[in-house]
Amino acid sequence: MTLLTALLLLQQSATRAQVCVGTNVLYDLAMLPSVSVELGVGDRLSLAGSLTYGQMEGWPWRQGVRMGTADVELRRWLKGSETMQRGLHVGAYVAAYHYDILSGDTGWQARFNWGMGCSWGYRMPLGSSLALDFGLGLGYVGGSYKKYEVSNDVYRHNVWKADRTRYYFGPTKVEVSLIWIIGSANRKGGSR
Repeated sequence: MTLLTALLLLQQSATRAQVCVGTNVLYDLAMLPSVSVELGVGDRLSLAGSLTYGQMEGWPWRQGVRMGTADVELRRWLKGSETMQRGLHVGAYVAAYHYDILSGDTGWQARFNWGMGCSWGYRMPLGSSLALDFGLGLGYVGGSYKKYEVSNDVYRHNVWKADRTRYYFGPTKVEVSLIWIIGSANRKGGSR
């Protein structure tokens, strides 16, 4: 309720600056709730941040998954695009990851992994204040993680098997986000 009140007050006070609030529908469908906030910070520039955290039990994992991510991205809206309204954007991002994935009796756990990369996206308006944002990020994820097995004794505890280091380069971000555009970028004289 407090968040909704703050967003409504922000909408009333946002005259020239733009603010967008959204959720990644792909994460939401996977039962990992996400929230993102994007702020216009200059001519054709925006700064976006997102948080995701959730726990899943059952299908398609036999035991469970606990995962959390946080990222910050600086976006450049390409010529011909309306900043944060519609069009193409490119960006650079940094991210932090935390996960504990258990499938059967084998698990993988990372307290902190980090990543960075480049992104490309397209925002399609659904109305005056709603839009869909499609995005893909390519980059690097590194850090250490532990592989463990679950002991099937009476107490069901984890037995650490190995410490590993992750060196991954490839797709690190996929986004289909529903965006609520709160502010307005309209300037005196209209857009040119």
